[in-house]
Amino acid sequence: MPADLNPSANSGSLSNSIVTTYHRLLADDPELTMPVATIEALIEALGASSATTVFETMKLVEAQSDRLWHSPLVANPMALPSSAGIASGSGSRNEDQQFEGIRQHLLRNARLFATRAKDAREKIASEGRYLIPDKSVVLTHGGSRVVGTLLGRAVERVNGDPRRRFKVIYVMSESRQAESDKAVADLRSKGICVATIPEGGVAHIMSKVDLVFVGAEVITAQGGIISRLGTYQIAKLAKIDGKPFYVAAEQHKLGQTFPMDQFAFNCRGFEQDLLDFSKATDSDNLKGTTEDDKRAKEVRSANPLDYTPPSLITNFICDHGVKSTVAMEHQVIDMFVS
Repeated sequence: MPADLNPSANSGSLSNSIVTTYHRLLADDPELTMPVATIEALIEALGASSATTVFETMKLVEAQSDRLWHSPLVANPMALPSSAGIASGSGSRNEDQQFEGIRQHLLRNARLFATRAKDAREKIASEGRYLIPDKSVVLTHGGSRVVGTLLGRAVERVNGDPRRRFKVIYVMSESRQAESDKAVADLRSKGICVATIPEGGVAHIMSKVDLVFVGAEVITAQGGIISRLGTYQIAKLAKIDGKPFYVAAEQHKLGQTFPMDQFAFNCRGFEQDLLDFSKATDSDNLKGTTEDDKRAKEVRSANPLDYTPPSLITNFICDHGVKSTVAMEHQVIDMFVS
């Protein structure tokens, strides 16, 4: 089997691999989401491939997707399967068609998906801005780019509408301090008044909050979300205080993941263990560990996630408007079952 079609070939090397391309795309464009980076990485792999048949092309996409899903250097593979599946399912397997036509069809559809995905953020911002009442207080966390765009559009004057005056409370993350600092600086640069609180202060200030906006890594099959650690507890506290909890997320984040609880996300390639009961020191734990293993552990531990069930979510704000959790569940069924 050719090396570019063999998932295990050169698995220990990141040189000229789909994983390297994926990380390069994310580094080159800070506004790029993980699913879109996956699609664009697959496009590059298709463009550079020497495959000459439909079968080889489809095997290439599947093999390269598998490399991403199983790489220990991909922080959150849960955001990848649905987007990779869209790319691999974009073409016809009809052998009567000309191969080059099918290949070009795959490339066009994938590029169209990537373009639409980037435009989705602005559509969500246009829809979501109207959910923010004047003189309200919004709580957010997680550094979501789509939430940042939404809040930025909400403070602007659009089509003669008066500007919405609101304040933002941003929940800072000790483990992602640089990301939190950047998110707060971006909001303040747009003229938004921002107060910051530690993660342990959410319950204390929730009575001062009018509504909550968060992003998502994945929209699950039952209409919940998998997102940055802390989202679940914020949602529970918002529910207790009767505050609306909105999720702003692009529909390309819809996935087949069906979490059973906080410790069973049911996603191949994803490992997360926040409970590490040990009497050994950190130096003892690292003895005999290779540099690659250390790096992989750092990558996976740098972006912990939790699951927020649909019962705690008020509505989704997506590319095509404001949707209920039931509507999102039906879209997953339509996308992957029908």
